[in-house]
Amino acid sequence: MKFLLAFLIMAAPAAAQNNPNVDRESQDASRRGAAEKKAAEAAAAASAAAPAGDEITFEKILAAPGDLDLNERFARQQISQGDLRGAASTLERILILAPGRDRTRLLYAAVLFRLDALQDAERELRIVLGRLAPADVIEEAKAYLRLVEGRRRKTHFEARLGLGYGYDDNRNSASDTDRNLFFGTPVLLNPDSRRQDDTNVTFSGSMGALREFGGAKPQKAFVNLGYYRGEQTRINTLDLQAYSLAGGFALRWRGWELTPTAGFDHVLLSQSTFLRDIWQGARFSRKIRPRLEAYADFRHEDQGFVRTRQVTNAEDRTGGQWDYGVGANWVATPKDRFGARLGHRRKYAKAVAFAYRRESIALDYTRLFGRGVFFAAGLTAQFDRYDRPDLTLSTLGRNDDAVITNLLLGTPLKNFWAPLDGFTGTVGWERFAQDSNLINYKYSNNRVSAMISYKWGI
Repeated sequence: MKFLLAFLIMAAPAAAQNNPNVDRESQDASRRGAAEKKAAEAAAAASAAAPAGDEITFEKILAAPGDLDLNERFARQQISQGDLRGAASTLERILILAPGRDRTRLLYAAVLFRLDALQDAERELRIVLGRLAPADVIEEAKAYLRLVEGRRRKTHFEARLGLGYGYDDNRNSASDTDRNLFFGTPVLLNPDSRRQDDTNVTFSGSMGALREFGGAKPQKAFVNLGYYRGEQTRINTLDLQAYSLAGGFALRWRGWELTPTAGFDHVLLSQSTFLRDIWQGARFSRKIRPRLEAYADFRHEDQGFVRTRQVTNAEDRTGGQWDYGVGANWVATPKDRFGARLGHRRKYAKAVAFAYRRESIALDYTRLFGRGVFFAAGLTAQFDRYDRPDLTLSTLGRNDDAVITNLLLGTPLKNFWAPLDGFTGTVGWERFAQDSNLINYKYSNNRVSAMISYKWGI
């Protein structure tokens, strides 16, 4: 079975958790980030009407302290620069002079929420709700009040369901040369083994719970159960199912956050068990600056492959796998996020020809456009060097270099029809291009996909 099949199998548990960013951060981080994302979007929407102009300096504010519009533009500028505490002070000063500015008060509440000053944010929101404010301001204030109440809740539950459709132009990962090596001799592939395109229907679901313990050094525990299924239209031997169970906890101490995790994955290929995987990992992170986070992570997997009718040598891949990485995430503006990661993998296998080392570098970018619309792009380069040659193919040691490109665009469907609140639609494109010194593993695949998902949580 080709290398891409193994790649897809490893990715299946992540897909089951409905996570488009190929990352192994904790479920806790994803839930916290969702709330912060909503807050950022609302704050950005509240400031969208600000008139454009040159950068406002503090000297200009000192020269015109009574110009409330100038002060509000300055507050929005501070928000865009990540200076939330400065923006809170500016907005508070405006409201002392003009307490009837409802939109300004709503923006002030949004900033307080992002600063985790929940009691103060609730006070400002209730002032807005007690006034005859415009309907859109009232609606947004109610939405923020629900976020405040949700943040105060110690136990959270979440469920997701997704249904998608996809197309691959080389689903069977056939060599681009239409030939394979056999004992060092190139052999022309028969038509059934050459490049074949195919479509698929995918279903994913997950349920998760998170418990916050609070205190001076906040602690959290979380657990998640996921399921993924992909049914091919023609190449039924590549039908996938994956069950996953993951859990862990987060500890914070002196600005550091430690998140140990563990889990189990069970993957089926064409209705037959293909892989049982027990894994453990941890992530260490620290905010270097308010908008810059650095982290290190590792993960160990005990992979047990099972022979199937389609992959008769699957057991040869059985063995441990270690992954290590370091990286950083930078929130350049409330709408723009950049990430970078360097990774190292060591894969051991029962048959040494399947053991390898991998070095990788991954870059990603996320852009929020407002109203929940987002765009994500990723670029990953990985370099695999195998321990020993597979003599049935060649006496040469196998070297693979791959580049993976991802693009994803998503939007809440309520932007098109209000009753679809809670549903999100995404469309994506991925290209996997691999070069190898063995023609068997030199191939490329383009995948386009669309998915509708629903999220429920308290």
